[in-house]
Amino acid sequence: MAYGQAAGPNRAATAPRLAPTDWGRLGPVDDFPPGEPVRRIAGDLPVVVVREGERCHVLAERCAHLSGPLADGTVADGCLRCPWHGSEFRLRDGEVASGPATSPQPVFETRLLSGHLEARLPGAG
Repeated sequence: MAYGQAAGPNRAATAPRLAPTDWGRLGPVDDFPPGEPVRRIAGDLPVVVVREGERCHVLAERCAHLSGPLADGTVADGCLRCPWHGSEFRLRDGEVASGPATSPQPVFETRLLSGHLEARLPGAG
C-alpha cells in the first residue's frame, strides 16, 4: 500500500505525546509578523505560528508527509505550504488542501493573555 498507493506514515502522529496538555506560552504576539511562519517550541514539540491579523494559528512544525520544516514554508490563501514537497495545510484546521501529504497537520487551540500567545492541544484541560 505504501508504494502502490503512495500512502505513507503520518510523520506528525507523535505531536499529541510531545505537546503540553496545558496552556504553554509561545511569546509576545508582536514577535509574530503577519503572514510569516515562525518556529517555536511547545513542551517538547516544535510548532509553527502564523499570524493573520488579530488571529494566530499554531500547527505542529514538522510536515505530516516527510517531516519537512513548515516554519521554512510559505503562506498563501489561508494555507501553509511545505518547502520540501509542496503539501499545503489549511491554517484554520490543519486539513490537507493539496498533497502529497495525506494526513492533516495537528492544530492547537490558541489564546492571547496579556499580549502573549499561548497554545494547547484541543480538548486539553
